[in-house]
Amino acid sequence: MLGDIFAISTPKQKFNASSVIFGGKYPYIARGSGNNGVRGYITEDTKYLNEGNTISFGQDTSTMFYQPSPYFTGDKIKVLTPKKFNLNRYIALYYIVATKKILKTFSWGSTSFKVENLENIEVEVPICDLNDFMPDTNFMETVIKALEKLVIKDAVNWQNKKIEAIKEVIKNKQEKILR
Repeated sequence: MLGDIFAISTPKQKFNASSVIFGGKYPYIARGSGNNGVRGYITEDTKYLNEGNTISFGQDTSTMFYQPSPYFTGDKIKVLTPKKFNLNRYIALYYIVATKKILKTFSWGSTSFKVENLENIEVEVPICDLNDFMPDTNFMETVIKALEKLVIKDAVNWQNKKIEAIKEVIKNKQEKILR
C-alpha cells in the first residue's frame, strides 16, 4: 500500500497563486502538468517550506513530481515522504510511474484522491526484504538509470540519422547546382 511506503501529508501552509509575488527564492508547486509542477518561485516564511526529496501530488489532477529541494505549494497538493528509505530522482521516478499506472484507472477530479484512498492504493514495486516489506530501491534506481540511457541512446541515433539525411539533401542540391 502506498501509505505503508509514504507518509502522505498536507503541506504546512497553502499559498494562493493569486496572492503570492513571483520572482522569489523557493519553488512554488501547483497542480499543473508541466515544469515539474513549478509555477514560479516565491519567498515566504521558511517555516512553511515542505521538505525536499519528496513527491508532490496534485489531488484533483493526479500530477506527481519529484521535488529535490524545499518548496511551497498551492491548494490541493499532498506531500509524499518516504518512511523507510531516502528518496532520489531515480527512485521517485520509479514510484511515480508505478503509482500513475494505478491512478489512471480513477476518474479525474474524483474523491478517489483523498488521503485515505491514496494510502490504500496498491503500488507494485520490487521488495528486497519480504519480512519488512522494504522496497528494493537499488533495483528501482538501476532500472530507471538503464531506461534513461536507452532513451538518450535512441535520441542520439535519431539525431544522427537526421543529420545524415540533411547532409544527403545538401549533397544532392550541390550536385544539381554544379551540373
